[in-house]
Amino acid sequence: MSEAAQRPEVPERVLDYLREHETLTLATATRTGVPRAATLTYASDGITVYVWLHPDSTTARNIEQNPLVSFAIDEYAPDWRKTRGIQGMGEADVILRPDELSRAVELFAEKFPSLERGQPANVSFFRISPSDIQFIEGSESDEGGDQQFGVEYSRDAVYSVFRDLPARDLATVAGRLQTVNVDPGSVVVRQGAPADKFFIIVEGEVEVLREDDGVERTLNVLGPGDYFGEVAILRDSSRIATVKATSPTTLLAMDRDSLRSLVAGSLGTTEQFDRVIRERMTVAGQAPE
Repeated sequence: MSEAAQRPEVPERVLDYLREHETLTLATATRTGVPRAATLTYASDGITVYVWLHPDSTTARNIEQNPLVSFAIDEYAPDWRKTRGIQGMGEADVILRPDELSRAVELFAEKFPSLERGQPANVSFFRISPSDIQFIEGSESDEGGDQQFGVEYSRDAVYSVFRDLPARDLATVAGRLQTVNVDPGSVVVRQGAPADKFFIIVEGEVEVLREDDGVERTLNVLGPGDYFGEVAILRDSSRIATVKATSPTTLLAMDRDSLRSLVAGSLGTTEQFDRVIRERMTVAGQAPE
């Protein structure tokens, strides 16, 4: 198990900004890349953002085809040097779990008291899970600490795993990761299945299970900052264990080819990651030379 890194604390000013504003501009695109921007009301829970859409709207259809989105929340300032706002990117998913749907409805009702409680008719709620978020302040601000929050947040999971990777390569690695949200009880990878992705845990917890001779046993429990799925990819074998979420879990996923390329190019420069790989490969019965 890797050494979990502490996620950066979200500055209260960022959360306040999310709570205080009511609309955002959401950018989506079709599978073929045709862009569209829409202004939507939103509610937030931490840095997770919720919007509602008519299921037949262009924006909802775009998300169904291509869940990658970007968004901006800002305000007009006559002096551009005093511009403030939030910019983010991540993945949008329609909310299906009843408990999360109820939570989204509750958040909207709290933020917009004129709305009646209960889900409005003919709308679907969507969750936006940011993988990159930046708090922008104009150049006149003398409190520049939060301006780096976005970079720290979006790359924290990468730092926790590849902390020795040269800084110039971190953005490339972060750009190869996609956000995956998993419900409790859902299987992320299954023993014996092809190995096509490597995962870093951002939030939540997963259980690593292995079945031998019809008996299933727990090998490990992993949490934020831990990662899994690399051994089968690097051994070019099928999955050697099943990984199941035990709580609502957010993961960052990297495809097989990207991981193999990264390891080949960085071996020797990412000491901690290399060490963990060697330990896991040894346990799996095939340590690298």
